[in-house]
Amino acid sequence: MATCTACCSWTTAGSRTKDLQVMTNYFKTVLGRGGFGSVYDGFLPDGTQVAVKLRSESSRQGVREFLTGAQTLTKIHHKNLVSMVGYCKDGEYMALVYEHMSEGNLEDKLRGKDSNSTSLTWRQRLRIAMESAQGLEYLHVACSPAFVHRDVKTSNILLNVNLEAKVADFGLLKAFNQDGDTHVSTARLVGTHGYLAPEYAAALQLTEKSDVYSFGVVLLEVIMGRPPILQCPEPTNIIQWVRQHLAQGNIEDVADVRIRGDYDINSVWKVTDVALKCTAQAPTQRPTMTEVVAQLQECLKLEEHHMI
Repeated sequence: MATCTACCSWTTAGSRTKDLQVMTNYFKTVLGRGGFGSVYDGFLPDGTQVAVKLRSESSRQGVREFLTGAQTLTKIHHKNLVSMVGYCKDGEYMALVYEHMSEGNLEDKLRGKDSNSTSLTWRQRLRIAMESAQGLEYLHVACSPAFVHRDVKTSNILLNVNLEAKVADFGLLKAFNQDGDTHVSTARLVGTHGYLAPEYAAALQLTEKSDVYSFGVVLLEVIMGRPPILQCPEPTNIIQWVRQHLAQGNIEDVADVRIRGDYDINSVWKVTDVALKCTAQAPTQRPTMTEVVAQLQECLKLEEHHMI
């Protein structure tokens, strides 16, 4: 089995507070905000653009947890995971420095929040989903110990200039020993409403199948272009909504109107089927991420034949 490889070249040696300030032009441009803190646009001395995630005072992550997590991230490297350039703990500052992803996140692309780009085609969505699945498969299978992401969602799937997908935000990453353990029990519930697997939300029981469930929700968003909790008019879970509408046998009622006529109907059906299997109530009924990757690759082949 392959092991995670180190990728960190900019670490905690020496005083880095001034470096962070210069790197971000004194934290001038905010790229986003999350539970850990704010993300700022920055540049390394050689001109390389980076994203600097600075821990906020309200973050529940302590110094030891931060350093342990940062050191873990230096050992994780895959083409479909956002690479960490380095990390810093210096005085009041705790920061993670990542590669910059110029095209933002999948959520904004699907919701039309990115005013500078056109809507994603079905083929682009499918490739992004497959690449994201490969990143999660790496965490589950190629790393030792295996890792559960715990916060898989469209806003944590970032896109580079070529619209290549990379899974991001590893602040909640959890090691998982696969040697006979059925699950890991966690002290508190973390993650995002609408994406949480039922066994995790109810009993704090965490496995790699918790990520699979969340990824199934992501797939439904990719198909529909809508959020995990729909307002129609009462708040409705996207999984429940899709199951009800598919009972009528018409996939076009489910697919995003912006991709109508742009897809092989069999590939949309197949992705929907994969998504619903991923979001099965029982973890044992969900596929592995390796199986999900294989299914999505088949869907891409259907699209290739459709385009000929």
